[in-house]
Amino acid sequence: MRFSPNVDVLKPSATLGFAARARALRAEGKSIMDLSAGEPAFRTPDFAAQAGIRAIEEGRTKYPPTPGIPELRSAIASYLAETTAHAPDDPGRIMVSAGVKQALFNCVYCLFGPEDEVLIPTPAWPSYETIVALAGATPVAVPTSWDTAFRVSVAELEGRRSDRTRGLIINSPSNPTGAVYSTELLSELAAWCGRHGVWLMSDEIYRRLSYTGVAAPSIYDVPDRPEEVILLDGVSKAFAMTGWRIGFADGPPDVIRKAADLQSQTTSAAAAPSQYAAAAALGQRAAREAAIGAFVEILDRNRRIGFELLSRVPALDVREPEAGMYLFARLRDGRPSAPVAEGLLEAGVACLPGEPFGSPGYLRFNFAVDEEVLSEGLARVARYLESA
Repeated sequence: MRFSPNVDVLKPSATLGFAARARALRAEGKSIMDLSAGEPAFRTPDFAAQAGIRAIEEGRTKYPPTPGIPELRSAIASYLAETTAHAPDDPGRIMVSAGVKQALFNCVYCLFGPEDEVLIPTPAWPSYETIVALAGATPVAVPTSWDTAFRVSVAELEGRRSDRTRGLIINSPSNPTGAVYSTELLSELAAWCGRHGVWLMSDEIYRRLSYTGVAAPSIYDVPDRPEEVILLDGVSKAFAMTGWRIGFADGPPDVIRKAADLQSQTTSAAAAPSQYAAAAALGQRAAREAAIGAFVEILDRNRRIGFELLSRVPALDVREPEAGMYLFARLRDGRPSAPVAEGLLEAGVACLPGEPFGSPGYLRFNFAVDEEVLSEGLARVARYLESA
């Protein structure tokens, strides 16, 4: 089979691949504790789900506007204004997509191309690299380290910058590390991008899953940021709405219009009932904050349980994450983690190796699961590593 050069760089999603294998093994009757996929194992809040159901019952199932229904774009603008210090609160800056991945792809494809380089601090979500490459641009990894808690510095970015550098993608709180960038660090990164004419894309999908009592800092908490900033977020994680497929980008109107034009030739728009559900999730402030608070309380308990269990495993180093849904553990003997993840799957627990994230020698465990699954899964991890 001969394929187009357009997909020469295409890689299947390693994260979705491991989750699919775990499901297949369970379908065969095997006991698998799935800590692999980045998906909360909880129900969508009823008030959001009911809004989607009402939309269907009322016949609001026609083609929606490509950049999103007005109700959702307005709800997003208000949500950002309510939860950050310096959001523009302008629905005209917002494009709704079928998940954050689609929004990111649209913006990257519109802004970067051949001869351009985009910096990506690693460890990083694998799709960043592939999306940049599909746009014809060159992804440039900027490695961070355990010793600096995986936070990138301006000095590290400067060391990888070239005359071709046109973009920087950051993710705070981070998948897979749980690293959180302070407002001060975000200010430094924004200022560096402004000095060098670099677009800053800030993926904040895990921002509300914070265990410090307040949301993790947003790029929109930076008062004097440059114009060339795009914020990406959605309802998948904080509202357990992964299957509803709603993400969004907030950025300069010219970019948003061009990205929506691109979307009009691909997916057209996110599903209408999903958009009404997301409008409720983000727009009903009291219900929204109550739902997030209850969800974070469950996750915080799981985080502490998971951290305590992994801390007892002699073969691993692990930090207690400040935010997000993942425990990111380092194999103390420095061996590659891909074979270890394969062995763990055979032993009945699915997790993700560090290699797809640019961090061989690490393992990622999702703790946004039922407590029993988490405890049994990590017990199997401990038994496997003690015997391997």
